[in-house]
Amino acid sequence: MNTFLCTWNPDKFDWSDLRQKIKEFETVGYVEERWSCGNSKSIRKGDRVFLIRLGEYPKGIMGSGYAKSSVYIAPHWDVNKVGIANYINIEFDILINPENNNLLDKEALETIDKNDTQQWFPQQSGISIKQEVVDALEKSWLEFTIKNKHIKNNFISNDVLNKTEETFIEGRSNKSIRTNFERNPGAHKKCLSHHGYSCKVCDFNFERTFGETGKNFIHVHHINPISEMKGEYNLNPISDLVPVCPNCHAMIHQRKPPFTINEIKEMRKS
Repeated sequence: MNTFLCTWNPDKFDWSDLRQKIKEFETVGYVEERWSCGNSKSIRKGDRVFLIRLGEYPKGIMGSGYAKSSVYIAPHWDVNKVGIANYINIEFDILINPENNNLLDKEALETIDKNDTQQWFPQQSGISIKQEVVDALEKSWLEFTIKNKHIKNNFISNDVLNKTEETFIEGRSNKSIRTNFERNPGAHKKCLSHHGYSCKVCDFNFERTFGETGKNFIHVHHINPISEMKGEYNLNPISDLVPVCPNCHAMIHQRKPPFTINEIKEMRKS
């Protein structure tokens, strides 16, 4: 897994639905967005991605996540330009609203990178973050998001994760974690192997509806949110995890604490 830095300059691109994306993130714990990656063609599905805000104040890192796709081509994001651009789909595990929140700013990044090896405010999106600063960045970003209470019910949907593990321990704070509270992909795999890929609330199955495109796609819901756990805990992938479709998952998290599976089922009957 490699790590990349994508950029957003509000002087050049009006992210008109940012508030809507923030609301979606705060409701479900993740949000997906297509993003321009400049001339980069080396980003692969599963790579780590950070988003930095350029241009007007405040400037700094405002988001992190994982590539849900490798690089693909689509019409250019600038409506005044004719042509194409490179894109990736990013699933954000953190997305901060810069209108009313601090960002991981220049001073903090300089502390991370004392030898000035990384270009933190590039003109081009999609540049590689040097391996020697990745661990320090992840550690600083984790501390920053915890301090500023940006960690909620964050997770990465199962189709990004493909690593198999034999033990199932969740909640470990780790400087190179996949999300702010480590999610165990082996546990997700065992959950889906047992429960299958149909939603436990509404029985929707993506493969039945969308064919090959929807094969093996479903969200995995933690019945007891990791963010409410105190440190590491033993996880039973069959009883503690359950597959749900994105719509039902969003409804589950409309309340704190989340609705139960049975409560959402009853809502659908009424």
